[in-house]
Amino acid sequence: MTQSHHFGKRARILEWATSISLVVIPVAIVIGLVTSPISPAIVKQRLDTLVVSPSATNTQLYAAIGLNLIPAIILLCTLNTRRQLFASYRKGEIFTVDCTRLIQSIGLGLMGLALSLFILHPIMSVLLSMANPPDQRSISVDLSSDMIFFVLSGG
Repeated sequence: MTQSHHFGKRARILEWATSISLVVIPVAIVIGLVTSPISPAIVKQRLDTLVVSPSATNTQLYAAIGLNLIPAIILLCTLNTRRQLFASYRKGEIFTVDCTRLIQSIGLGLMGLALSLFILHPIMSVLLSMANPPDQRSISVDLSSDMIFFVLSGG
């Protein structure tokens, strides 16, 4: 077998794995949202780094969950771009302008994922502690190793 055949075979496997991920991740998110009741305790469990007020309203809880879906959407878009890149590789299109654009889009997606996590965490912390009395509200800023990894990988 030639080296290009091995490369095409690996690209096909990675394309399929990415395609499967594009189906499994949204299904898992929907199942998690449908099967879990929305309560401050459940939201606290899901968003473990945030302080959730026991008297948070359903609107605040749903808004926090909705905001938490933004990084998942960015991740899915980035995975779809990776799927497109692997499809190009499978076709033998390796050093093309389209592939470089796809690689750049993947990098921007990873950096966008890190930025969204960094921006949304303080917004959700304020939202979820807003039901507390004025002197017990909080804002939380988070810088995790995941964010650093996404920025470095994307860059």
